Amino acid sequence: MKDSQIEQLPQLFLTARSAQSVDAQGRRKTSSSTPAEMELVRALRGILDQPVELPDLPKENRVSYLRQLLEAYYCLFPRCLAGITEAHLLQQSLAQTVQRLVQIPSQIIQEEYDRLNRNNYNQPLKQLVLSFSRPGLAQRSSIPLLSEAECLLALFVQCLRQQLGAVVLLDERFRTEYRDLLRSVCVGAQDPELCQSNVISWLWEAMKSFDPLKAFGASGHGRPTFEAWVRTVVNNKLADEKRKLLKREADELLFYEPKAVQMFQERYAALASSVQAEMDLGDCIKLIRIVQTEITDPRIRASTSRLRQRMAQLLNWTIVHTREIHQQVRRILGRYVQSTRSLNITSTDSNQEWIDNYPDARTLTNPAQQELDCIVEFLQDQQTPDWVRDWCEKRRTQAEIARELFVSQPTISRCLGREYRLWLYRKFFTDAQTPIWMKRWYDTQEIASPHRRRQLRREIHAEYAQGHYSAKEIDEQIENQLTAWCNRNSIYYLP
Repeated sequence: MKDSQIEQLPQLFLTARSAQSVDAQGRRKTSSSTPAEMELVRALRGILDQPVELPDLPKENRVSYLRQLLEAYYCLFPRCLAGITEAHLLQQSLAQTVQRLVQIPSQIIQEEYDRLNRNNYNQPLKQLVLSFSRPGLAQRSSIPLLSEAECLLALFVQCLRQQLGAVVLLDERFRTEYRDLLRSVCVGAQDPELCQSNVISWLWEAMKSFDPLKAFGASGHGRPTFEAWVRTVVNNKLADEKRKLLKREADELLFYEPKAVQMFQERYAALASSVQAEMDLGDCIKLIRIVQTEITDPRIRASTSRLRQRMAQLLNWTIVHTREIHQQVRRILGRYVQSTRSLNITSTDSNQEWIDNYPDARTLTNPAQQELDCIVEFLQDQQTPDWVRDWCEKRRTQAEIARELFVSQPTISRCLGREYRLWLYRKFFTDAQTPIWMKRWYDTQEIASPHRRRQLRREIHAEYAQGHYSAKEIDEQIENQLTAWCNRNSIYYLP
């Protein structure tokens, strides 16, 4: 550690916890900070006010993280923060964050520490904390385990972001300013009105993971940055709900479908060998049979924990092993549910591979009518980059990939759309009916020299050489031909 200030954080934190005054119900007696809490606030402010090299800024720009954070919030939400000064907002947020931290039970704190030290958990946050404590390691690709003091600092930064976010989100002007966005993100929900009433609480909960200093898109921190983040949060929250629904649907099959064993075996046989290797077929079959024959009490089936305890007793397994086998059964039966009742689940969580059902034409009511068979061909094309195939196969059904192609904000969708357009043109130019000059004209885009490009285009297109058509007009002609070709061949056209 470069600074003893950070090393002393755990001790200051323990002192503040023991000094807080609570009543008989375990509630805090006073809303004002205790001296021990004020000491912890001073220590944390002293650390975060130090000039530090932030990852996205040039090395010579060493600035205070707190200063940058406040500027970013005032830049993003000027109207919501119009009635409060930066100094007052900062002092109030620091004090309230510390008050909240000291009231969190020790067990929860420890769980947060464990989460912070998971391999791929929130790398930017870890880099930020290391830039204060061990700056030499902050930019390394492999980040070391955080100490208790560093974990506490990371947890404080997360809670501080959430506290600042609460000031913004709970301001009455926020709903007015972002009304259209909040309405639009709720349109896809099963119950849009309920979704709209929950969005603010979802965003407040997620605010600790929103760092306005990190550019979400190419634009940096501005309104599009925040809007893209809101869409991501809401989509992930709706996906969480759909995944819960999928688990319930899979359990319904497990409980009530006499052919569950047969369905499981058929789906298992269709899996890739690498996925089969992760499964224990014998134990999965045992679990399905024991549930269907021995565990018929609806009260036990209603609670996952009670269900697993009963399974473990009957099969003489540990709870850990029972949970693992139950998850494997849900994963396979969930695939069956998804292919027959298409829940259209989307998620950015790569760990949820059990929701993957791509490619499976049964997820669509009428694939031919929706003109989506081409997406399988697009992914199987040798010239389509591996990352496109990997990304789509982990997370999407055909219909969802088609929908994703039209999303303009997240970078992944722009890249995916570009690759799909390149594939469309490749397919279009291999068609014998497509004039050869169009392919030659299209290839001139790769020529760096404008003079050489114009010279070649004059040789390719006589009317361009004579000045009857501009290059833009000829590009539009080729695009119109591509549109007609897509319609003629039942291929999903992307403008």
